[in-house]
Amino acid sequence: MAAATHWSNQLQCRRVDYDGAVCLVLSGELDLASIATLQAQFKAVAQREDDVVVDMGGLRYIDSSGAKVLLDAQRLLARSRRRIVMANVQPMARRIIDVMGIEKAIPIFSTVEAALEDLQKNKEP
Repeated sequence: MAAATHWSNQLQCRRVDYDGAVCLVLSGELDLASIATLQAQFKAVAQREDDVVVDMGGLRYIDSSGAKVLLDAQRLLARSRRRIVMANVQPMARRIIDVMGIEKAIPIFSTVEAALEDLQKNKEP
């Protein structure tokens, strides 16, 4: 009998570096129990000069505390004239984002590629 695929509820955050941007690929659940993981990633990225793409394609759950971490990161990055954008936002996460009005502060793109293209196009000289 084949082993069943096990879905971890724990937040996984993988970092992918691009030219001029860092992509944080999230999977699992972003909630009060897991926000420290993402906060640590944002602190590390804040030491750099790059814009940030948050790939939410594997995120199965986000609550208001997780959404607040995204807004806190947006404020942190904006201080040094950097941008944060979201990509691959799934319907469940999209509902929370819409309710909290996060898209007013953090743009959403359908793919990481579209997000990267927009960041590159809108780079300040």
